[in-house]
Amino acid sequence: MGGSRTIGDADGDIAALVYAGADRPDLVLCAFARRLTDAGRRVCGVVQLRDGSCGGSPGRVLVLDGWQVIDVGRKHRAAGDCRLDADWLDQMGRQVEASIRRGVDSVVVNRFGPLEAAGRGFRGAILAASETETPLIVAVPAFEFERWTRFSNGMTVRLDCDLDSALGWWRNVVRPKPPAAAVDLQARDRLK
Repeated sequence: MGGSRTIGDADGDIAALVYAGADRPDLVLCAFARRLTDAGRRVCGVVQLRDGSCGGSPGRVLVLDGWQVIDVGRKHRAAGDCRLDADWLDQMGRQVEASIRRGVDSVVVNRFGPLEAAGRGFRGAILAASETETPLIVAVPAFEFERWTRFSNGMTVRLDCDLDSALGWWRNVVRPKPPAAAVDLQARDRLK
């Protein structure tokens, strides 16, 4: 598992949205991110938009920082399937980690898989969320859950793959937003 850092004590701030078979984690993650954004929360991360076939778009993703949909996939002839570009995922992982360190309310990570287990992709972002106690939700395929548990030291919450589970978790970890006036007073006090 490339790298020795693991999640220490997430206090429930990190949740694994475990899915299998006919589950649609991408739809759940998009709906979750939309709810938080509509409530005025700053959300960063990436959600893959899978449409069941590659068609003309092998890897569409929604970048939550700006709600932009972009194509970043590569079609693999030998496997006959579509996969997201690993180098792009590494770059996006670093960008999400930087956003976490600057301060966001929540993070959505498309998947935990072999790339993260090898120390790449969103591994650094997941660890940064743990270190900063930033709520993070990540889709984890059921067949990867054992590897996820080892990576996370069992310090995360396991969620069913539905919006109610994700929102219930969020209500348990959300920190109230300070009123705008309180933020202004804090800024004023720092400038003195």
